[in-house]
Amino acid sequence: MDEIRSKLYEKIGGFMKGICHPRENYKMVTDAGINWVRRDPPLPIDKDGNVTESHKRFMEETRKYAENGLRSVVVSPYPREFIRNGIDPRTPEGLKKVEEVCAFMAQEYSKYNVCWQATNEMFVVHFRAPLNEYESKEFIIASLKGLRKGDPNAAIGHNTVESLGVWNEYIKEIDERCDYDYLGFDLYNGTWSNGGPSTYIDKVNELYEMCKKPVILMEFGFASLGKNASPDFREAYEYINKLGFKDLDDMVARKEEYIETLPSESLKHVARTCAPEDLKQAFLTMFPHLLKMWFAEEVFPHNEEGQAQFYQELLPMLLASPYLAGAVIYCWRDSKACFTCDAEDCPCETAWGIVKLDDTPKKAYYTIKEIFTK
Repeated sequence: MDEIRSKLYEKIGGFMKGICHPRENYKMVTDAGINWVRRDPPLPIDKDGNVTESHKRFMEETRKYAENGLRSVVVSPYPREFIRNGIDPRTPEGLKKVEEVCAFMAQEYSKYNVCWQATNEMFVVHFRAPLNEYESKEFIIASLKGLRKGDPNAAIGHNTVESLGVWNEYIKEIDERCDYDYLGFDLYNGTWSNGGPSTYIDKVNELYEMCKKPVILMEFGFASLGKNASPDFREAYEYINKLGFKDLDDMVARKEEYIETLPSESLKHVARTCAPEDLKQAFLTMFPHLLKMWFAEEVFPHNEEGQAQFYQELLPMLLASPYLAGAVIYCWRDSKACFTCDAEDCPCETAWGIVKLDDTPKKAYYTIKEIFTK
């Protein structure tokens, strides 16, 4: 493994200690021992093929981060960004254009020694919509091929790793058809899913054995807000029964009726634009937002003390793994509202930060700083 990881380290400069969605508080970020920032760029061209001002601004921000000792993990665009600009990844012509655009982006960013992640979590319905699983796999492959073509020397990988359904086989197919440097994964055991710190190491070991490539944990974290649902999920059944629906199948069968009950336009949009075969999964993943609670077993309490304890136990394990080449924390700052359902009181996407909305550090910030700067 040392030989394999050392090749990646030549590109990324050693173990990647990263953070998602930082702000331009460079010193506070680097003081915590963080040396990488993970960011989502805009599509660089408009419908007429012109380079956009937003692309130029993002490039300038990347330069400023680099000048302040922070290299960027850049995530290539989601399917919806291409579709919004007249490029349909569900067609052969669209996939060819995806490859061309990704090649252009990689060439543009090559001067800043970035690390590329080909799109993001295509196993998540609202991220891949309107693509289905097969189309998403082909989209990842087109993105990877374009990135490699645009910058042959960059560190390149993807983070669409899921043990359910077809994705294990798709991961192997992507590995066979593409040239890339690392296998990324995102894991939120303890908040979105069951499991304590040791389960993260189990996943790292599993992924290394799958592809024999170094692994980067591209997203992980712990929300400091919310409560846990009952083990039998009774709250979910009570919610839909109160609306007049028997179960998930009944919701799908009467989908338009159920969609009208959803409290935000964002949730309605996901339900109406996802692939038809994804609708049941889309409805299922909305329950944490609708009920404002976590559907996983409690490992640590969802408060600032529990968040700090999560990092205190997990980070030393990650740093000691012989297969892991990096860990990118989600995320820098709390959010005013949930980006999935728009609610300000939803814990799902508002309390992951290691600092508060005003950049006041939480206890987790100091815990991370202590471990990352040793």
